[in-house]
Amino acid sequence: MRGITKVLAVVDTRKDQQLALQRASQICRTTGAALHILAPNPKADAESMVRLEALADPLMAEGQEVYLHETWNDSVIETIIHVRQMERCHLVIKDAKLTTALQKAFSTPDDWSLLRRCRVPVLLVQDNSDWTKGKILAAINADPRDHYHSVLNQAILQYATDISDEFSSELHLATAYPTTMLAIQDHGDGLTDKDNYKKHGKEYALEFKLNEDHFHIEPSPTEIMIPALLKD
Repeated sequence: MRGITKVLAVVDTRKDQQLALQRASQICRTTGAALHILAPNPKADAESMVRLEALADPLMAEGQEVYLHETWNDSVIETIIHVRQMERCHLVIKDAKLTTALQKAFSTPDDWSLLRRCRVPVLLVQDNSDWTKGKILAAINADPRDHYHSVLNQAILQYATDISDEFSSELHLATAYPTTMLAIQDHGDGLTDKDNYKKHGKEYALEFKLNEDHFHIEPSPTEIMIPALLKD
């Protein structure tokens, strides 16, 4: 992927399955990026380092460039942020941590905090399925009046294009437009919100050379549209 030469994978050496490490090694294997493996551990000792080295040994044996970090800096998130900055990694990969509604109500989940604070892209992993020849969905806000999201849209689509190219995947683009009366309002250009979203989305599809059949626009809240589209 363009510009990514160092990947930081966050692991817990006590776990049997290392989803983040599997995904990170797949990306590094495909792109040639160096792999930094971080075990945030406030009680690091010789035994925990042996476990960390055991995770790295098979990857190093196959020729991957691997660096190990076992350290602690106040909290898991602070440790990740610190090591990412010190090593100048371009992508952070971590197992997704499921959070209950009650936990969300009383505290900010670690994953949310990491997404907000990290200055590079973060990939939260929930499974180890192979990306090769799979399907990638880039979900954007194609509102032409939202200039902040125009910049973010470009970044999302550039990364999605790079991933789909690296793994020979099929890239899809999706946007949701408002379901309220705003969707039928004319803003003086003779176009409704739906028309504007569709026009702007097609411009993105053309710019990034997407198949027009792979552009999806739905009248729905984004948090409903994306899971439904993924299921289809």
